[in-house]
Amino acid sequence: MSALLLRLHMLPICFVLAMPVQTTLAEDPTIAFDFGRTAECMDVTSIEAALRYPGEKIVELKLRVSVHLLAGNINDVEEIRIEVGDCDQGMRVHSFEPSTRMESNLSEDIQWSKTVETGKTLGASLGGEAPVLLGDVVAHITPTLNGGLSHREIITETQKRIAPKQAVVASGTVGQERGVFFKLRRSPQSSLEGVHELTVRFIVPETWRGDSLRVSCQATGQEKFLWIKQQTTWASTRAPVAVYLAGDTKARTAALRHVRRSTSGS
Repeated sequence: MSALLLRLHMLPICFVLAMPVQTTLAEDPTIAFDFGRTAECMDVTSIEAALRYPGEKIVELKLRVSVHLLAGNINDVEEIRIEVGDCDQGMRVHSFEPSTRMESNLSEDIQWSKTVETGKTLGASLGGEAPVLLGDVVAHITPTLNGGLSHREIITETQKRIAPKQAVVASGTVGQERGVFFKLRRSPQSSLEGVHELTVRFIVPETWRGDSLRVSCQATGQEKFLWIKQQTTWASTRAPVAVYLAGDTKARTAALRHVRRSTSGS
């Protein structure tokens, strides 16, 4: 009978231990990148640039990259990296936008004040008689005076400190100035999701009509694994983009043909 009672007593404990442990894990972000496979370039060569680069010209590419969150939380994405480079190393980078930009979480600089007060006072008491509850006994109080002259000094120190900033956009050249990278980072004032317009100006031969660029996009963040955060890549895309001189119909047709051929081949 005691053995039966012991088994019945242990049954709830065994039942609890046998229950599966369920953990709720946050869904990883799923990111989709989108950009055109053809793009036109405007001739923006100035008189000064023509004199500085004889036999060459400057063309401007405006590339729109769309970042679309399909699942998860966009706040888990810490950085979007976009790289634009020349496939055959025939184009040199002249300039690009956006350039590196710093932002602060504070609207203004930090102002810090400290006030110190020092001084001396004059102390005094009056004489007189005070009754004491001991029959006819009377306590006599003698006037006293202590201290010195009254003196007060207040010193206020004010310091103004520049609010700390962090890079929300970082950009630069790669491949011996044959390409450009853009790092877009999360901030309270901007969103990584949406359309990002990038501008790259290339120095090309004066007879240039078109070329092929390589565009790669990456979304990175930190993934928690067994209470340890480690860097991870949430999404990655890489594709060629055929560029042509604006207004050149034949160059545009050749760019479209190149895209169809590369798409059908993949």
